[in-house]
Amino acid sequence: GLIEHYAGAFPLWLAPEQVRVIPISDDAAAAAASIVEQLQARGVRAHLDTRSETLNYKVRDAETLKVPYMAIVGKREAESDTLALRVRGAGKKQEVMPVTDFIAMVEDQLATRALKP
Repeated sequence: GLIEHYAGAFPLWLAPEQVRVIPISDDAAAAAASIVEQLQARGVRAHLDTRSETLNYKVRDAETLKVPYMAIVGKREAESDTLALRVRGAGKKQEVMPVTDFIAMVEDQLATRALKP
């Protein structure tokens, strides 16, 4: 079946939670919430992690739950309308990109049912 095939690491379109947005400072909270709203408005299963845990803990948690994308938002990202993207299984590697580019990428991958990440 599908679950055995993917070992729980579903492609984006199948993942129960597709994007986890993680603000890393209080001044990034509003920007992070806005990203979640924009994604949800497009039918993306996005979740805002506002727990008072460390960034490492939140990232590990999202990895354990096999969330395909983690969007990390700090003060710098909030001010420049960008996010630091981590992809499930890619380790600590992250790429800073404009929020609009990320949303477009997710929409495109959902539309084409891409098998990565």
